Amino acid sequence: MKESGAKHKILVLDGDHKNALAIVRHLGRTGRYIIDVVSCYKYSISFLSKYITHKFLITNPDQNPEKYIDEIVSILQKGNYLTIIPVSHISFRLCSLYSSRIRNHTYLTIASPEQIEVATSKIKTYQLAEKIGVPYPETKELKNIDEIEKIEIEFPCVIKSPVETGKTLVYYANNRDELVKKYRKMCASRNFDGALPFIQKYIEGEGAGFFAFYKKGRCLSWFMHRRIREYPVKGGPSTAAEGFYNEQILKHGRQILDELKWEGVAMVEFKKDNRTGIYNLMEINAKFWGSLDLALVSGVNFPQMLIDDAMGQSILHEEYPVKRFQWILNGEFFHLVERPWHLGAFFYDLLRSKNDIWLRDIKPNLYQLVYIPVHYYKKCFL
Repeated sequence: MKESGAKHKILVLDGDHKNALAIVRHLGRTGRYIIDVVSCYKYSISFLSKYITHKFLITNPDQNPEKYIDEIVSILQKGNYLTIIPVSHISFRLCSLYSSRIRNHTYLTIASPEQIEVATSKIKTYQLAEKIGVPYPETKELKNIDEIEKIEIEFPCVIKSPVETGKTLVYYANNRDELVKKYRKMCASRNFDGALPFIQKYIEGEGAGFFAFYKKGRCLSWFMHRRIREYPVKGGPSTAAEGFYNEQILKHGRQILDELKWEGVAMVEFKKDNRTGIYNLMEINAKFWGSLDLALVSGVNFPQMLIDDAMGQSILHEEYPVKRFQWILNGEFFHLVERPWHLGAFFYDLLRSKNDIWLRDIKPNLYQLVYIPVHYYKKCFL
């Protein structure tokens, strides 16, 4: 234990993620911590924050997971960190898998590999939902690619990756020809290691999420949000979102994580069916979620809960106010390019919402501004 008044050191992984930046900023502005950040990308947004002390450029975990963990353990051995905070899907999975090595050098609050496996596999997630009575969209599994020619499904439908990939991998089909063409394209685009993409009924309605912190299978704190706008516009991360309360989501979100006897943070994603009013389970995020900023500005500080847990402090749930949040350069701009008629709603929200532009920590936002033409270059030519 550090002597009174000394700052605890925190190691944050995945510095290229916007939710890693949210963690850095909200912990950093307290002045209570020394924050170091790890990334496998030289030009990572969190590296530009004034709140970090050291930045570490290490191996890409997708390319060499064992070396990635070796380098993290080496940093921990030398750093005397209170705790480590993984952010992305792959860092959560690897930190869980190698938790015994990591816990030799720091505190780690994380779900087990078996729990993360259920959350990562969409089919296992839906099997769990079926078992405990949580609604989810009609879903069709395929045993071989050629079955796509004859499968019966209501259009429009959605083609989804069978596992969490760390990136949005979703195709939409409005008719049989589109379904066959896009399904074969997805299968050809990457190796799904035996599990094929599945087909799911398209749900028309707003997206919503249940965020939670669990300790030894017990929910200690939670937050709920709904999407206002998103990008990609047909289904993607929030570009504007609002905190809210819904009994269905609270009940079913807790049912799922209670059944898994979860440990640490997670987000359970739902989508409301406008025809029935029922929120359908979409997926479990066994990682920090992209809309973390909204919970943070609402006073539900999940990264701080990880620190409190490392320090042996009690974690209590507190009621949160209804607030809106906008991700302007990293989301709203792209949404408005495709939905310019939402400009009025954007400006209306701008007057009453919090957003991710920090004048006191502006360099990451300038980086986002510069990245806009890069985004469209990649979209159009790569």
